[in-house]
Amino acid sequence: MSKDEQPCAEENRDQQAQEKRKHSSTHNAILAVVWVVVFAAAFIGLVSGLNQLAGDDEEIVAPSADVDEVEVEPFYVLLIGSDSRKGTALYTGKATEHAQLDQHSDIMTLMRVDPETYTITLVTIPRDTQLAGRSDKINDALIDNDPRKVVEVVESLTGLTIQNYMMTTFTEYEKLIDALGGLKVDVPRTITVPDPSTAENVTVKEGNNQTLDGSEALVFARARKEYVEDQDAIRQNNVRSLEVAMIEKVLNQNDLEANKSVADLEEYTSTNLPMDEMTALVLDFVTHKDEVTIYSCTGPYAGGENKDGLWVIDQDDDTWKELIALVDSGEDPRGVVEEPQLKN
Repeated sequence: MSKDEQPCAEENRDQQAQEKRKHSSTHNAILAVVWVVVFAAAFIGLVSGLNQLAGDDEEIVAPSADVDEVEVEPFYVLLIGSDSRKGTALYTGKATEHAQLDQHSDIMTLMRVDPETYTITLVTIPRDTQLAGRSDKINDALIDNDPRKVVEVVESLTGLTIQNYMMTTFTEYEKLIDALGGLKVDVPRTITVPDPSTAENVTVKEGNNQTLDGSEALVFARARKEYVEDQDAIRQNNVRSLEVAMIEKVLNQNDLEANKSVADLEEYTSTNLPMDEMTALVLDFVTHKDEVTIYSCTGPYAGGENKDGLWVIDQDDDTWKELIALVDSGEDPRGVVEEPQLKN
C-alpha cells in the first residue's frame, strides 16, 4: 500500500467503526423500548377497568430486522391500556354501564429508553390527574379510541415530546403474558378480582417471587380495593413491578425465545413503533443485559374529592418539573415522589 493510500484506509476503518457503534446504540434503544412497552402496555389495558370490576397456537414468525434508520438518541414511548369491556365476558353493550361503549386509559406508563447507557425509566402517569383549566381527568383522552390523543395530553402534563405509543386490552394482555410463559413477581397481599375474559373470580396469593400466568397477572394488576390507602397508587406500583418482570424475563431469553417474544409483542399490542426493526435490537440488548439499568417511579398521586364528589389529582407543575428533569437527563428519579406504603 502506498503512503497516499494509507490515510484513506485509516479513514475508512474509522467510519466503519463509527457505523458499528451507531448500530449497536440503535439496537439497544429500541430493544429497551420493546420490552418496557410490552409489559407496560399490557398492564395498562388490564389495570384500566379495575375499579368497576372489583367494585360493583399458531406459530409466529419474528419480523425481519433492518436497523439502518433507527433512533439513536434517547426517546419516549407511552404505554397505554384500554378499559373497554368489548371482547370480554363482561361486555353487555349497554351505554349506561361504565366502559361498555366508552373507554379510558386507566394505566399510562411513560417509558424513556437511552441507547447509550442502556437505561430504561418507567414513570406512572396517575389516571386521576386533572390538567389545569379542565374538568375532565387525563384518562378520558382515550374515549375516542385514539391513542395519539392520550400521547398529546401526557405531553401537555410533562412538557416532553413522546414519539411512540403502545396500547393493549384486557384479553390481549393475558395472551401476551401466557405467550411469555408467565411472570415472577412479589405479591404483597392476597387479592381476588374477576377476570374480564371469563367473568370468574381469580385469586392471587401473597408471597415473594410468585409465578403468575396471564389471568393471574391481569388480576394482580387490576386489584385496588384490597388496599386501605392510596389504592390506585399501590395498584400502579404492582403494574410497574409486572413491567419490570417482563423486561427482565426477556433479557434472560435465548435468541430464539427473544425472536418469538418480539412477534408476540406485535401480535398482542397496537403501536406505531417500527416493529420490523425490533428483532435485531432486542437481540443486541439481550447480549448486553448485564449493563441494563431500570428505574421505576410514579408521578404525583396525592388527591382528593372535588365539588362533584369525584376523586382528582391536581396537576402539580413543580413536582412534575423536578421529576421530568431527572428522567430526561437519564438520572435516577426515584424519591422525587414518595412511593405509597401498604397498610393493614
